[in-house]
Amino acid sequence: MIFVDKFCIHQTDEELKKAGIRRLAGFLKHSDRLVVLWTKSYFTRLWCAYELATWIHLGKSSICFVPVSLASLAGTISSATFCHFLFVSSYQAMHGEITPTPALLSTCLLSLAVAHAASSHTRELGRLPEQLKSFSFQSTKCFCCDSGHVNPLTHEAIPCDRLMINSALKTWFSSSQRSERGELDHLH
Repeated sequence: MIFVDKFCIHQTDEELKKAGIRRLAGFLKHSDRLVVLWTKSYFTRLWCAYELATWIHLGKSSICFVPVSLASLAGTISSATFCHFLFVSSYQAMHGEITPTPALLSTCLLSLAVAHAASSHTRELGRLPEQLKSFSFQSTKCFCCDSGHVNPLTHEAIPCDRLMINSALKTWFSSSQRSERGELDHLH
């Protein structure tokens, strides 16, 4: 099963949203592995931090961080390889054979594109350990707080997600439990 918060938790109906949020732990309880599609903004978002805290609270350990930039790298490699073969095939069709110069030029361009994408991916992935080390739950952002608890489209008041999440976290990770189990020590 796949859980994608924007699709699995209602985004406009507050009652359905609350029901979905309450059931998040149940969904995760029946999961064997948490795959995080990670971007550099992952640990800045309240809901992402809550999903991770829920996973830890349930005593689960199998977490796989997959950088979204990996898709970009794979796309660059695929596109560059396709363009290389297209160029070489077209050159060969027009000239009857492929000479070393165009093939070498195409290979160099392919290598540059892949090296640039790999370098960008590696830099992005290098940020993950620092984000884990410096993470603070209080510094996360959420739509309700960022919009002053007013829906910008309807101008109606919206409840604070942070209050609901803080309540769950206090219940799960009270100081006695936290010191016994050593969980979420870095959630300042």
